[in-house]
Amino acid sequence: MATEAGHDANRIYVDHLGSLHLNGASLWNAAEVDIKNAPSGVDAGYKIARGVHTTVAASDTVVTGLATVVSIVASLGTDQADATMAVTASVGDQAGTPAAGSVIIKTWRTDGADPTPLAANAFTKLVNWIAVGT
Repeated sequence: MATEAGHDANRIYVDHLGSLHLNGASLWNAAEVDIKNAPSGVDAGYKIARGVHTTVAASDTVVTGLATVVSIVASLGTDQADATMAVTASVGDQAGTPAAGSVIIKTWRTDGADPTPLAANAFTKLVNWIAVGT
């Protein structure tokens, strides 16, 4: 973070309008968690991870980089003109399957007029995902 002109790095001050300036300093809550860079709308202590996964099977395990995942959302990132496709993502129990910090991404398709979802057999599709965890 760049230091504002006339103010030292890692110094906290309140300007004449009452705004708090951290200038690179950390901000800690009562639980001793640094909340300076906490994403808006996410409780202190949680982090957001995101990525694009290229499918290799109908059900893939994806490592998020988080220690534990509490929620996941996913969407198809590849044009599905060849068939009607869908994607689901699940956290699992984070104690066994999948391992803590990983999620399961499944791709589905429908054939013709039958709306029954089938495991996708067309791989190398892109799936965008966002995970929240610790």
